[in-house]
Amino acid sequence: MAQELPNLGDAGGDELSPLEERHWGEEIMANYMRQSPEYLDDPETIDYINNLGYQLVAVSAARSINFEFFVMRDPTFNAFALPGGFIAVHTATILMAQNESELASVLGHEIGHVQQRHIARSLQRQRESTMIMLGSILAALVAARSGQGSEAALAVGQAAALSRQLSFSRDNEREADRIGFQILTDAGFDPQGMADMFSRMQQGTRAYASMAPAYLRTHPMDEERIADIQARVRNAHTHQHADSLDFQIIRARLHVLQDESTQGLRDALASFRDQVSHRSAISPTAAYYGEALASIKLKQYGAAVQAAQAARNSTTVPSAILDNIVDLARFEAAKSDAEKDAALKSAAETASHYPLARCVAMQYTDMLQRAGRHTQAIGYLRDQLSLSRNDPDFYNFLSISYAALDKRTLQHQATAEMYLLLGSPPAAVEQLRIARKVADADFYTMTEVDARLRQLTDLVREQKEEQQAGR
Repeated sequence: MAQELPNLGDAGGDELSPLEERHWGEEIMANYMRQSPEYLDDPETIDYINNLGYQLVAVSAARSINFEFFVMRDPTFNAFALPGGFIAVHTATILMAQNESELASVLGHEIGHVQQRHIARSLQRQRESTMIMLGSILAALVAARSGQGSEAALAVGQAAALSRQLSFSRDNEREADRIGFQILTDAGFDPQGMADMFSRMQQGTRAYASMAPAYLRTHPMDEERIADIQARVRNAHTHQHADSLDFQIIRARLHVLQDESTQGLRDALASFRDQVSHRSAISPTAAYYGEALASIKLKQYGAAVQAAQAARNSTTVPSAILDNIVDLARFEAAKSDAEKDAALKSAAETASHYPLARCVAMQYTDMLQRAGRHTQAIGYLRDQLSLSRNDPDFYNFLSISYAALDKRTLQHQATAEMYLLLGSPPAAVEQLRIARKVADADFYTMTEVDARLRQLTDLVREQKEEQQAGR
């Protein structure tokens, strides 16, 4: 089914407002990025990259923006910012970063783009040509995801926009460098990481130049930019930054997740075991973790328990990700109800210890559901939703447990909220209509359903009117 590109607005209008930017970014995320097979929907990785990103956001002038950092499974060295605070980083960038300061420098640069509102500024200065360019990029992304030729889609906008946009684009890059460098140092990271990462990115751009169209190389690197950063490093107070344990663990995790074929998992397992036996790992804890994860993926649960326990015993540093894999390995290896109960008890303790760790909440809920403890899962999810009501996965979990208990109105009510958060109000309305028709809940719940149905029906009607007016 063909997808329509987001409405970029009237070429003759004013600069995008922050609210319009956010709406546009949410639409791109819902309709393109999260639908892409390259989107890495991995709770541990998402938790880590957002925790790192918000360490940087906290010291920036963009603290009022609701950022969302996400990861794309991609073998090229890149990262990019979308409108409204959405920032992507490729898995290869995380794997190739030699320390956490290097990775933080990439995120700091992208935060600089968002803070300075470069997309909106581009639209203000050269709105028509920028819209052609952005529209062609989105068209290329859609074509690439559907297996069509992206070069042909890009060619439509290149001739009209490239020559006028290139100079301003370089200005944007230099400004993002300056802002990102300041954010990096203010957050306590080593500024040398930015110079080192930029040099490696330049090499990576050359390496991948024949693989991607020019417009999808989002960060053209030149000697002037690198020289400017190196000069800033010389004038800055360079200080060492100790990498977090989770940085090394996530790199081990991505090493496993980048190729989940049987042979890929066997190769990863052999690599981690070799690092452990020869004591060659940068982080023995991360090597044990990688061994445990690869063993779980290969259904070698006994070996997974041993490796996970070795990882946990190798350090006293708190880590939700590390505790999570111990719980998962024990649960998967359980051969009796008593062993499964022990694993669930341990997972409950982990969830209590890390109440804000999404990866822990996701895994604990999944374990409860797989154990058939749906009433307990619902109670836990309700507590989680009281902390954060904007996670579609929690509502999906709720729907699963309500369905298992044959509570159909509540099932469809939860599914409606999931669809709404995924950016599909019409689908949410349809679920609420089904919930209303089933009507197997109490008076209070049915009143909630009716009120929500009226609210979302009005929202869908208003969106249709806006779309018709914009045509």
